[in-house]
Amino acid sequence: MHHHDLSVQLYEREPERVVREVARGELDLVVVQDWLNRPMPIPDGLSRKTLLEDIADVALPVNHPLAGEREIQLSALCGERWISSSPGTICHDWLVFTLRSAELEPEIASMADEYPTQLALVAAGLGCAIVPRLGRDPVPAGVRLVPLLPRQTRRIYALWRSDAARRPAIRATVDALVRAGETAQDGWIS
Repeated sequence: MHHHDLSVQLYEREPERVVREVARGELDLVVVQDWLNRPMPIPDGLSRKTLLEDIADVALPVNHPLAGEREIQLSALCGERWISSSPGTICHDWLVFTLRSAELEPEIASMADEYPTQLALVAAGLGCAIVPRLGRDPVPAGVRLVPLLPRQTRRIYALWRSDAARRPAIRATVDALVRAGETAQDGWIS
């Protein structure tokens, strides 16, 4: 089924903001993320559908002593310099929370909001970063990605007002997003 009158607008905003905008009826549907170890509260009256779970790995310079490991315990990264998103973003706040939960005090050496820039900073030897698989293509020369233990996983999901679920455009959009998420996830399974 095609929806020729469906208009899609793309805005990149922090998840907490767009959740409020959906709840107020300012947006019909959004795609948001949160992390399994730090879930975002969803207000009553909203529905969500998980599109995919995106595992994050640690990005290390290739000459890092742990770069040859098959997996790394997060606690083994004590004393590392970190590359992070800007303070106040979900990704920065999650990184600080996750490191402190592992009893690591984060030393933020550089900040960049886009994962390709973070990976370039890792390749330059300026620190390490935790990068979700969805955000890591292409990986520059000089960077080694190593799975973390415990696994660091973010959920990406569609969110809409529950009373709008009967609208064909909402159903069609959620169905298309689910198919796109399945395709993305299939590319990671080896």
